[in-house]
Amino acid sequence: MLVLKENIDNLAEVFNISARENIPLIFPTDTIYGIGASISSILANQEIYKIKKRPEHKPFPILAGSFEQAELIADFKSLNSTNYKFICENYNKYITFIIKANESLPDIFKKDNKVAVRIPNKKILCKSLLLHGFPVSATSVNESGQNFLNNISYIIRDFDKIKLFIEGCTIQNISSSIYDISGENIVKIR
Repeated sequence: MLVLKENIDNLAEVFNISARENIPLIFPTDTIYGIGASISSILANQEIYKIKKRPEHKPFPILAGSFEQAELIADFKSLNSTNYKFICENYNKYITFIIKANESLPDIFKKDNKVAVRIPNKKILCKSLLLHGFPVSATSVNESGQNFLNNISYIIRDFDKIKLFIEGCTIQNISSSIYDISGENIVKIR
């Protein structure tokens, strides 16, 4: 088990280890602690489904360090002008956006050809995602259908199958809001 303190280099390093060794990690996002893996590791992301006991038809949200990195997975050109303006004005407000997925994105990360993407409102996390070079999946640390855990001591105790942890702080301590902006209208999901 590896538990590191949150900083840009440690986050980037565990993202790299996760990708290289095909294993998930737990880390603080801007909202809550997340369990995730680099999108470059399908095997690590498949393992998260097993750990969470989550149905495979429910893809994980993906965190990107910038709009440019988000374009690796989401088709921003498919958005109408109102919806594009909405994401530009709200991307740093703890919101996950459902957008048409890029065709090259593996199926594990999309549903109905859409992807859930968020640019965190946490500079340290964004910088480490950019250093890693790939977006990272991130879903709440809990068994599917249960309340999320946000205390690293409890997380390490209850998720002992995970071998990579970053200990740090979250900003919100609530899940992000979710808006589907893939169609003509902006639809609030949560």
